[in-house]
Amino acid sequence: MKITRATDFAIRLLAHLAAGEVETTCQVLSRELGIPYNHLAKLIQIMSRRGFVITKKGKGGGLRLAVDPKKINLAEVMEAVEGPVMINDCLLNKKSCRFSGKCKARKCLGAVKNQINQMLMKTTIHDIALSYN
Repeated sequence: MKITRATDFAIRLLAHLAAGEVETTCQVLSRELGIPYNHLAKLIQIMSRRGFVITKKGKGGGLRLAVDPKKINLAEVMEAVEGPVMINDCLLNKKSCRFSGKCKARKCLGAVKNQINQMLMKTTIHDIALSYN
């Protein structure tokens, strides 16, 4: 399993907003976080649709967190950007592999996936933001 660049950017975006606690703009965030503006704008749309950020358009506009960063966990952020966290297709759909019914590795991989998900669900944007201060 590899976290995509988009998920990394989304986590950094939310943590930065949580650490700053002030409204800011996409241009400022792009410069401060080193994330290309167009890529950041798309992530902000995703985070807004998911209810993690509030955006205001026009003069004096910007964005800020919509919810307490303690209530946003990394699993939610990853799922918003990438979809379900998976380490192997067979864990999502048994029919994707002809060996799923008798595979010895599937059970072990399922346990690993569950531990990863637990850790991601336990870790919040607030936890990440603490390292910014």
